[in-house]
Amino acid sequence: MKVFASHDEQIMILQNRGLLVPDKATARRVLSRENYYALIDGYKDPFLERDERLNPYGQEKYRTGTEFGHIYALYRFDRELRMLMLGELLKFEKNIKSKVAYRFSEKFKETDSFLQAANYSLEVDRHHERDRIIATLANLIKSHKKRDHVKYPEIREFFDKHRNVPLWVLVNFLSLGQITNFYSVIDDDLRERIAADFAEEFSEENEPLSLRAAELDAILRIAFPYRNKAAHEEVLYRYRLPHPEDLRDVDALLRLHAGSLGKGTVYSMAGLLRMLLAKEEYNSFSVELDRLMQELKEALPRRAYGAVMRDTGFRED
Repeated sequence: MKVFASHDEQIMILQNRGLLVPDKATARRVLSRENYYALIDGYKDPFLERDERLNPYGQEKYRTGTEFGHIYALYRFDRELRMLMLGELLKFEKNIKSKVAYRFSEKFKETDSFLQAANYSLEVDRHHERDRIIATLANLIKSHKKRDHVKYPEIREFFDKHRNVPLWVLVNFLSLGQITNFYSVIDDDLRERIAADFAEEFSEENEPLSLRAAELDAILRIAFPYRNKAAHEEVLYRYRLPHPEDLRDVDALLRLHAGSLGKGTVYSMAGLLRMLLAKEEYNSFSVELDRLMQELKEALPRRAYGAVMRDTGFRED
């Protein structure tokens, strides 16, 4: 059973496991701010000694020369990576919401068309999720017709002024998961049209690209957990999908090794952002990502840096 340990006791535990702590005052301040579990348990793996000759009993032991500052550098890298990824994924989230609302409303122009089951896919296996989406949208409107205790005053103000709330307003208050589900249950013609919109945007600024609805589904299934992990401050650099997505045709179009984009690594997400962002935005993102990696390379021992890069997917080939 785990028992409480003071910051000094935590430092002693780390030292007993071979971690060098040359500046205990700084380490104490870091542990006070960042939490031992989040820092050490989240980021110790690349620094642990796993060579059976040097650690025959498989104990938690740090490689010779590993310092507290090395773990903290990886922690800071991951925090900045989360912020960087989240900023770009929010742009993609706004983009997909805009395209979905525009294309659906263009096709179904009547008021509250998004509340009509007949305007969605007719495939039976999509009906359960379709009904959930319609209920979510209906409840979002209903709850904001009241005069008090509203979650989003903007919805109530729009309703008071116009006596209805169109889809292009409501999508701004849906999560990426909800808009992903919405996209999955609309009819296939609309799904293909929206996927084509992304391909056309990319093709205008880069090389020709095609994108199918099933591929956009896969991209959304990769982007969704990244957006949530980045927003909720979970360890990001070593995340990958438990079951890779099939994006081999997109790999080929972008001249990447087969399987590169579908694994759901940081490398995959960075490659997908090239497709999902404006060229100027992606170039800025790429420069910032390179900066973060270079700073980490300078801060870590070579072996640990290599392990981190393999976890991100950048050193797999």
